[in-house]
Amino acid sequence: MDLNGKKILMTTGGGLGDMICYTPALRRMKELYPEVHITFMTKYGNHEVMEGLPYLDKVIYIHRGKFMGRFRVLPDFWRQDAVIFTDWQPQLLFFSKRFHILLRAGIPREGHRLNGYLTKHLQTNVMKSTEYAALTNAKLFSEALDIHVDGPMDKLDIAMPTAKVQEETADMLQSVGIDADMPFIVVSPFASRVQRNWPATTVKRFVTMAEQHFHMPVVITAPPQNAAEAAGIGTHVLAGRTSTMQLVEVIRRAQILVTPDSGPMHVAGAIGTKCVALFSTDLPSRWAPRHNCIPIDLYVPCSPCKTEVLNACQQPKCMQGITAEMVLEACDKLYTRRIERCFTEI
Repeated sequence: MDLNGKKILMTTGGGLGDMICYTPALRRMKELYPEVHITFMTKYGNHEVMEGLPYLDKVIYIHRGKFMGRFRVLPDFWRQDAVIFTDWQPQLLFFSKRFHILLRAGIPREGHRLNGYLTKHLQTNVMKSTEYAALTNAKLFSEALDIHVDGPMDKLDIAMPTAKVQEETADMLQSVGIDADMPFIVVSPFASRVQRNWPATTVKRFVTMAEQHFHMPVVITAPPQNAAEAAGIGTHVLAGRTSTMQLVEVIRRAQILVTPDSGPMHVAGAIGTKCVALFSTDLPSRWAPRHNCIPIDLYVPCSPCKTEVLNACQQPKCMQGITAEMVLEACDKLYTRRIERCFTEI
């Protein structure tokens, strides 16, 4: 299909990292077809990270909790030539058919009555591949649009914080004792699933060891729901205080980020901050940034685990077994050596 002059809309309802992993394929599509109009739909809060990227013509978002939040995007579906549903959006799929959009491509939901509304059932699925997610996403777009999205897919993109965000973040860091130009490490120990969280007792031990070893402070970031748990981990705590773009700026300024497989890991991958990524329920080969990253994975027999196994897991040995010493060793490798094109595992 020649995409020049076409209007293509893509949806993703996943997390911050899932969204960032689409950027290499989207950028390459615009290089191949400069006159294609690309609309990218995501969740409210994540949209700021995509706004301003030169190869996206429009970024729209679903704002759950707001009146008609899901349906405010419907005007943007009107007169599209194709919609690629990278996640399951039955209401929007229904309206896409009613709007007579000719190509409605997506991964069908087993047994769902609206599967027939898709004009193309996609076989490519990031969760069924062990390849790097960004590469699988390029194959997904290729299958959906009958094109060949080629080339390397290891360079992620995000929008850079504005001058206003940079100033706000500098003031916030100063409020916890981090002065301008002071080097620091960031630890973001909490993920969207509690089983992926790095245990607070281990984090606290790492903070003490890292501050002594590197002679620099360690800043703790966390979402609001984990603020109480994060408060006792260290001295420099920004838990529950940062917006998405302020978090990006904190990670941009850091010497190293330590985090589970989560959104901050992909932010680091996009802006070039060195990262120690702690893996538990999923595969480093699928998600770990290709540059400046050392993933730690204990490769326990039950990992990667299915959703039902994850939900029932009360003692995730895959994460609990990652020690402060392991992470300190990885940080030391990143900080003292010139590691760029790495994906080194320990």
